[in-house]
Amino acid sequence: MGAAVAAVIGVLVLLPDRLGLDGVVPLADSIAFRPQLAVVTTVLALAALAYRRMRTAAVALLAVSVVALALVVPRGVARPPSPSTAPTLTVLSFNVDRGEADVQSLAEVVRRVRPDVVVLPESATRYSALVTAAIPDLGYRSSVAARPGAPDVAGVTVLTAASLGPVAGRVIEQGRFDPWLELSDGRLGALRLVAVHVSAPVPQKIGSWARELPQLQTWCRPGAGPVVLAGDFNATLDHRFFRDGTRGCQDAGVVSGQGLVGTWNAAWPWWAGAQIDHVLTGGGPEPVDMTVLDLPGSDHRAVLARVRLG
Repeated sequence: MGAAVAAVIGVLVLLPDRLGLDGVVPLADSIAFRPQLAVVTTVLALAALAYRRMRTAAVALLAVSVVALALVVPRGVARPPSPSTAPTLTVLSFNVDRGEADVQSLAEVVRRVRPDVVVLPESATRYSALVTAAIPDLGYRSSVAARPGAPDVAGVTVLTAASLGPVAGRVIEQGRFDPWLELSDGRLGALRLVAVHVSAPVPQKIGSWARELPQLQTWCRPGAGPVVLAGDFNATLDHRFFRDGTRGCQDAGVVSGQGLVGTWNAAWPWWAGAQIDHVLTGGGPEPVDMTVLDLPGSDHRAVLARVRLG
């Protein structure tokens, strides 16, 4: 009986997505920390093996934790890209936390790295103007998806380098929550760059969260064409909605072996957080590498990725 109870508890804590239970609060939130929970559970199970009365339950719990570890460990192993001379696109994505992130620090990174594209969830007209005013000499063009008068928290800004030429923007409405923004044309050509800010899996938004993530198949499904998706997805690979929605796309964090570096909450050590900010590619483009950056003023870390276009 003890082994059965331990196994059930272990599955609910570590594998709720395998039972279709990760679409409800609080499991939708806790499963984002499966890597950390798996480590803690493994340590507790190993310690419990020393006690004869707990040994059977400990073995059952250990078996579940090993399964969970097998799901997450590969994200920390890099997959070196094949040699290629194809051009690359550098993408910086940073949730600026209701427009509160330090503008000068962000501007310094843009000035130093010169990314081709900068995706800024939780940035509407106000914050977009502040950033572009901090780097006027760099020639970045600003595209904003936000309803008239919306606060920064309800918008997303995309800055594109002058080298990409004039791009066309299409706002993608998400019901009563934050819009997304799709850019194409210019030197992007047929490539679609999608700036994403998925609703958070909190009680008042969990329904929208579960509807928005499957919509990523619009760009990740076979035959959808070349695409780069970047932003705050409010989900990790431990969420089945995210896995299903992004099937067909590659995650720059996983490919580069950085898939266990937490991007939220930035106040915590990187190993304690969840990677909910992503750069994804599909339809031809492939990730080359990814770095997670600490910038002041936001509860998110920034993600800097290079994508090979050919």
